[in-house]
Amino acid sequence: MDNTFYSHIFRFYSKSLTFPYNELGWELQHLFRQMEVLCQNDLEEQLAGHALEVLNYFQGEEMSTLQGEYSRMFSHVEGEEPMLPIHFTAYGNPGDADLILDHLFESSFDVTFDEAPESIINLLDYYCYLAETDDILERLSEFVSVLKDFSQKLYEVSNINFYKELAKGLNEIAGILAD
Repeated sequence: MDNTFYSHIFRFYSKSLTFPYNELGWELQHLFRQMEVLCQNDLEEQLAGHALEVLNYFQGEEMSTLQGEYSRMFSHVEGEEPMLPIHFTAYGNPGDADLILDHLFESSFDVTFDEAPESIINLLDYYCYLAETDDILERLSEFVSVLKDFSQKLYEVSNINFYKELAKGLNEIAGILAD
């Protein structure tokens, strides 16, 4: 496994799940170009191709539409939970999420507190960090269960193609990592 490629793809999807802003398209394009250069086999080309689809859908949407959809899905309304929790502890096996949190806090990974420590964004950033080490293979099973469940729910609640394509890409990664 070329850890550098996987580090970039985790970073790509992590960035894709942040609140949309104008420069995000350029950042995603830069990450895609790096992945494209690092592809070493058909599987990596397939994953990079799906990332390109996500990028194309991002660039094809109006920023206000992306921001509105993000807010609709992930924002709290007073007294109610969001339509789609951004915390990975809400997905997959609860024991897996607890195990991931334990590993995350015990590691030297620098948790971003712009988001809650248990956010999907921090989870993907943590696996980006793990991809740069040899520890990633030991931690894949917990990650896969959370990622599959989150991507399925993201696909179900989203109304725009960017988030649906993003969900398909995350599900594809989870399926590949499960094998």
